[in-house]
Order: sequence, then structure tokens, then C-alpha cells
Amino acid sequence: MHLMIPHASAQDEAARHALSHLALPNLAAHLARLSPQQTWGSDEFSPQPPHQIALAALRGQAEPSAAAWAVEAGPELSWALLTPVHLAVGTDGVDMLPPAALNLSESDAARFAALLSELWPEAEGWQWRPLDATHWAIAHASALDGLQAASIERVAGQPIEPWLPQSRVLRRWQNEAQMLMHGHALNEEREARGERAINSVWMGDIGRSNGKPADVIVDARLTEPLLNGDLAGWAEAWQLLDAGPLAQPLTGLTLCGERFARHFNAQPLSLIEKLKRRWQAPDVAAVLEAL
Repeated sequence: MHLMIPHASAQDEAARHALSHLALPNLAAHLARLSPQQTWGSDEFSPQPPHQIALAALRGQAEPSAAAWAVEAGPELSWALLTPVHLAVGTDGVDMLPPAALNLSESDAARFAALLSELWPEAEGWQWRPLDATHWAIAHASALDGLQAASIERVAGQPIEPWLPQSRVLRRWQNEAQMLMHGHALNEEREARGERAINSVWMGDIGRSNGKPADVIVDARLTEPLLNGDLAGWAEAWQLLDAGPLAQPLTGLTLCGERFARHFNAQPLSLIEKLKRRWQAPDVAAVLEAL
């Protein structure tokens, strides 16, 4: 089994501190046995997170297309992930709160999706597919081709300005969605209940899938707590991951941080290297911090 773990580390100092106090014996055992091979990614400012770049390489694609992968689509349509969000205006700029901060129910999500479908109507060739309350996949045969935007996993919980798309089409769609939802009765109902308004959407993770599967199991349980800033939940998820999937035999392991995804697999070792690994335990925190 080849296991991929997105968001295994973060550059945030608090996340580094949490890592230094984690006991992950099964991960340590795998790192002592496996050897580092391919590395994908560049830095924390790339529009797509390293695990998506790695998945694209494993699928034989030039670029990631996370929305198309989420719906297991073929190459016929181009897909995008449409995420309802709350933009919080502060003295230093505009921050995008994590989607989970909306506490969006399935019924509210369905009502907002019906409202937003006015901008991307089925009559004009758009297809809609709900993934969960805060993620909708939309597709078109041609309208999304050539459009590029950062993944929601890059923008959530961050200032929005560095991640705004260059495409005029994407900016126009975002502005139209904001105007459509401004002062709408659905948002007035939410605010009356003490909930945050949905005042924008983010369209990202755009692309076509080549339809080829990746021979890898992705365990994304670390993603939501890290994006939500819940480091205690992230550390707990790490412990469960170590006691669960990482306790199983692995033929390969790909660990993904904010900058890099690094693949480890079994390689023939010299006698000296075998002895060295037997007596020198790997520094798990250092491996993860380097991602």
C-alpha cells in the first residue's frame, strides 16, 4: 500500500511546536525502513499544494485538477471547486475565514447553491455536483478551460489579496456572486440566527482529469483541523493516523507539507546503511518540518 498524507506539517511556528511534542512510533519505523525518492513542490506560495502536484504526477497529468478528481470525472469536461466563504474585512486587509467557520447546514447549502446556479445555469451547459455543505463541483465543456486559480486549501484562513486570480473572468464571476448574495434574504436569516453571512465564493482547483487513477491511498484527516487552526485536533488526528494506517505494512509513503511532497519507498541498502538505520532512529519532527 502506498499511503499519501496531505498537510503533514506546516510552516507556522505553533504547528512546528506541536510536531516536536508528537510521539509517532509507527511513522518513525517506516522512515527508518524506507528511503526518500521523488520530491514535488516548490514553496508555500505556489497556487496548488504539494500533495495535489504529487497526485498529478502519479496520475500522469501535467497539472492538478482536484475538482475533477473529487467527482472521478474523465477528460470530457473541465471542473472547478466552488466554495462558499465569508470574507472578514479588517484594518490590515481582507481575510478568508475557513469554510467550516460558516457552520453551513445541508439545507442552507442547497438553498445557496440554487441561488448561485443563476450565475452558472444548466441551460448554458453548466453541471453542478454537491460534494458536501461547503464544497460544490461545477463543470463546463469549454468555459473553464485556460482559467487558473489557487486551491481553496491555500487561501482558507489567509489574507485573500496575494491569492486573487489574475483572470478577469474569475474576478467577474466572484464579483457577481458577491453582489447576488449581498443583502439577500438567505443571509439575513443567517445573521438573525447569529451566523456569518456567505458574502463571497472561491472558485479554484480548476482543470480536466485524464481519467487515470493514482495507485495511492490519500488519508486527508489532517487537512480540516489544520486549515481551521485547530492544532489540538490536528495533533489528535496525527495520533490516530499513526495508530491506524501507519500501523499497516506500506510499500510507499508520501508525506506532504506546505512546500514539498516527499515520497519514500523500499530500496536495497548496503550493510553499513542497514546498521546505521538500526542504531540511529530517524528524527521524525525534522523530516516533517522540512516539507
